[in-house]
Amino acid sequence: MDLVLKKIDISELKVGMTVEKMDRPWLQHPFLTNRKKITSQRQIDRLREFHIDEVYIYLEPGEEEAWTAVPLPAPAAPLPEPVADLLPLPEKETPPSFLREETASAIPQEVPFEEEIRTARLIQNEARTIVQDVMEDIRKGNDIEIGRVEQVVDRMIDSIFRNREALVSISRIKGYDEYTYVHSLDVCVLALTFGSYLNLDLEDLQKLGIGAILHDTGKMRIPTSILNKPGPLSEKEYQEVKNHPYYSYEIMAKTGGIPEEAKLIALQHHERRNGKGYPIGLREDEIHIFSQLTAIIDVYDAVTTNRSYQRAMSAHRGMQILFELGQTDFNMTLVERFIQCLGIYPVGTVVELDTSEIGIVVSVNSQVLLRPKVMLLYANRLRPLAQPKTVDLNEISRNGGGYPRSILRVLSREQWDIDVDRYLLNIENLPGQE
Repeated sequence: MDLVLKKIDISELKVGMTVEKMDRPWLQHPFLTNRKKITSQRQIDRLREFHIDEVYIYLEPGEEEAWTAVPLPAPAAPLPEPVADLLPLPEKETPPSFLREETASAIPQEVPFEEEIRTARLIQNEARTIVQDVMEDIRKGNDIEIGRVEQVVDRMIDSIFRNREALVSISRIKGYDEYTYVHSLDVCVLALTFGSYLNLDLEDLQKLGIGAILHDTGKMRIPTSILNKPGPLSEKEYQEVKNHPYYSYEIMAKTGGIPEEAKLIALQHHERRNGKGYPIGLREDEIHIFSQLTAIIDVYDAVTTNRSYQRAMSAHRGMQILFELGQTDFNMTLVERFIQCLGIYPVGTVVELDTSEIGIVVSVNSQVLLRPKVMLLYANRLRPLAQPKTVDLNEISRNGGGYPRSILRVLSREQWDIDVDRYLLNIENLPGQE
């Protein structure tokens, strides 16, 4: 006899039952997924705290006729080849609840930016070597050394917990000649930074980091002549590029010890909520939340990086692009949280203040996005400073007259010939805050 989905009042929920879905969107309840086996009374109490009045469970027909039965949905269509030939995909889970406004918060920084950046450089160099080795091994047909990947992901998590901004500022320094390698590393750094901002626990951060750092491994099966082609791709070439999520999933599925969530990041990071992504054309919450998160970061890093066929946009413009895509392609709540995490003016943005001073954003205030810390380089458009100095735009004037400085506009680093990377690399040797 077929099971049916039945709605019950929260007062009728018992330990041992499995909740299949809840009476509200996944952004508004305390659990990682909508489907949850109840193992303690505390979990039921947590649902009540979030004002969840009704839940759905599967029962035998006729067990409780007073409950309203909902027909069991038809099974999903099988995945197209070659996914059907791979290891079975896990059951689709609905996204977690960590995106509520009150849960996104700034993790206290244990060490100053200037101190952590030294360690961040060492971690980035180690991670870059490991990513390149992994990619080369895959190109040669070897398995992924997952132990090395896990180790460097853990080190990145530790650095981000000590100071969220140091590793991010280092990760933005790269050249297009090594894009495939460095892009994977940068997506991982940004994903872990975003995940920590969303208060993911350590286990989920590790899954997210592994999936992000390995999400493009399938590109090693695509000829470099296609990946680095300066002009438009032919239809055949484009179709081959669109196969790389399949390839990534297959490579990861053949390596023992990789979490299923990490594999889904590789498979789904080009899917879009409007169903116009690839390789499967998933929609909305058919896409795992970690894949949705990685997709946003993947686009942001791509548009803000110099590549063989495109000049990098400013970080500020990259955020504008994400906001536009949030209307169609992405989860807008995730986009908004990502912008809150990195700031409207991300680290490295060249800005002009209302005092005519010009400088570089070196630290983001996640609580007041318009008021980051800025390293001043020019007193005005005609006069450079003898020594750079860092100011906090969130500081109130001592005489009570409000903010002495505010951002007026974003400037082009190329037009001003400002070597942002050089300043960020040497920030611990520059004068301290004013």
